[in-house]
Amino acid sequence: MVSQIREQFPGMALMVRSNRTLRESSVAILDRTFAVTNVLQLLATIVAFVGILAALTAMQLERLREFGMLRAIGLDPRQLWQLVLSETGLMGLVAGVIAIPLGTFMAMALIFVINRISFGWTLQFAWQPAIYGQAVLTALLAALLAGVLPAWRIARVPPAFALREE
Repeated sequence: MVSQIREQFPGMALMVRSNRTLRESSVAILDRTFAVTNVLQLLATIVAFVGILAALTAMQLERLREFGMLRAIGLDPRQLWQLVLSETGLMGLVAGVIAIPLGTFMAMALIFVINRISFGWTLQFAWQPAIYGQAVLTALLAALLAGVLPAWRIARVPPAFALREE
């Protein structure tokens, strides 16, 4: 069909594309768009990790006297590590679980409201449990990883010094 149209209008500067070519071009543009989205997702994860690390470090420094008291009554550094990492892991798990309904709501708002208003079309919403599991696992691992530095710092503080600090 494309070649027939080009033969009918020789010498004219017509841009004729087949449905297949148009579809392939559209898919290539969407793939580039989603590549940018993946980079933005990675940057958001890094920023969130740094935020979690800063918050945990501040929280651990504020609780320095409490940790000193626990060390003074017999908690060894390994148990302190376990305590701090358990707390941070629990915080990450709770954050991941809370993010499931909030993230779903935001996705639906983007798909059914913002896309429709901005572009005049929507996407199909697909419920994929593996993505939700991956999000909860990412939140848990990020919190545990962010808790390593504060746990290491707190475990190295001598109990007498921690009890003197206020």
